[in-house]
Amino acid sequence: MNNVISFTPAQLVAFITAIGGAIVTIGAVATLIFKLANRIKAPEVEQNNRLKKLEEENEARKVEIKTLNDRLNDGDSHFKELEQTNKMILRGLQALLRYSLGSENAEALRKTASDLDEYLLEK
Repeated sequence: MNNVISFTPAQLVAFITAIGGAIVTIGAVATLIFKLANRIKAPEVEQNNRLKKLEEENEARKVEIKTLNDRLNDGDSHFKELEQTNKMILRGLQALLRYSLGSENAEALRKTASDLDEYLLEK
């Protein structure tokens, strides 16, 4: 039962060289697999980067659109105010014209003056 396992130096060097070769081969295969996997994933990574960039641009556009909408709403209210002012001016001119045509319209002129005073006080 006492079997002695013995190696010659040449066999030992060959064994160590075989193990080293196996490790290098496995490393080369692993490198190829990782390169192949990266090549396969490259379109997906590129697409994800493009989508992320587009989403960031979209958020920036949303902020710009909100700002422009706010400015438009402010402009609309300003135009409505100008329209009201023009109506009051036209009513005043109309009352003055009627008064100049006949003195019996003095009461209408007083009413228009009162309305104009109210409008100016509200502003």
